[in-house]
Amino acid sequence: MKKRVITGPHALAARDGRSGFAVAYCCSSALRSEMRNVVRRAIVTIGVALAVLGIGVQSAGATWSVAAVDPETGEVGVAVASCVGFEVTVVPVLVPGVGAAASQAGISAPSGERFVDALVGGATASEAIEVVLAADDAPDDRQFGVVVLDGGGAGWTGADILDVALDRRTANGTVSVQGNTLVSDGVVDAVIAAFEATEGELADCLVAGLVAGADAGGDSRCGEQTATAAALIVARPGDQSYAFTDAVLSGVDPVQEAVPSIFVSVLVEKGGERAPDRLLAAWDSAGDTASSIIIREIDEGADTSQRRAGKIVLILVGMIVPAGVVGVIVKRSKIRGKRD
Repeated sequence: MKKRVITGPHALAARDGRSGFAVAYCCSSALRSEMRNVVRRAIVTIGVALAVLGIGVQSAGATWSVAAVDPETGEVGVAVASCVGFEVTVVPVLVPGVGAAASQAGISAPSGERFVDALVGGATASEAIEVVLAADDAPDDRQFGVVVLDGGGAGWTGADILDVALDRRTANGTVSVQGNTLVSDGVVDAVIAAFEATEGELADCLVAGLVAGADAGGDSRCGEQTATAAALIVARPGDQSYAFTDAVLSGVDPVQEAVPSIFVSVLVEKGGERAPDRLLAAWDSAGDTASSIIIREIDEGADTSQRRAGKIVLILVGMIVPAGVVGVIVKRSKIRGKRD
């Protein structure tokens, strides 16, 4: 009767008179197999959960941004703010000496590199957007703003973007402002007006526009706080291209990654101060004599995507692994019972 428990290659060992060894090996193999299955299930479940989290984070997108170029200095830059639980340094796409883009709303991970390729290849702002949209499987979930030093500006707001959603350019085409889930279209108008009224370098104009957007109400999800995340990224001629639209969950670490000459990112606790105000304070404190300015501030109480992902992983591991181990023990007990 014991031989009926032994299948496959173990049957040969039983016929050779070593049934004890064969049964013991069978149990050990079953245990190893079940433990592998437990690990696989844990990995798959965690992967699915993180993927869902990633989709949710990406769909949050950015709320308002301003992309601009300075024909006199060759600088290109983007300032962006939103009421989300991740750093918005994933929104800007910069090609030094060529142009800048903002990729937001349902953030498309490959859009950054696609914009870089198009702009490096000499595409105008409109052509660059057309190239990116042609390769996109969900264009109605996207919002883009693009400006180039010698080709004007263009924008795209998909049909499925949450209202209030719009994109506009300045008359000279060097500035594109786009937003979604805004309190009103007055947010975009305020950004353009402040940008054009501000004297100074490109970064000063970008920050002024961002703060004006907050003064006009900003993100409709954040109430008086207007935004929990803000970023300012400006590339000077000679900097490397910047595109991290695939880094929503991880964020962009300026210590580990090559970033442009100006990189300022803030993520504040929900219910606290306005993120654009924190960005302005950080920018003002940096001074104007440094060759590069790299600032990254994340509040201890900020609800980051990384923290949420870590909590999910811990919860799932705590649920799946113990349940799997119990299952293995029960199965091993049944095998022993049959052997006896």
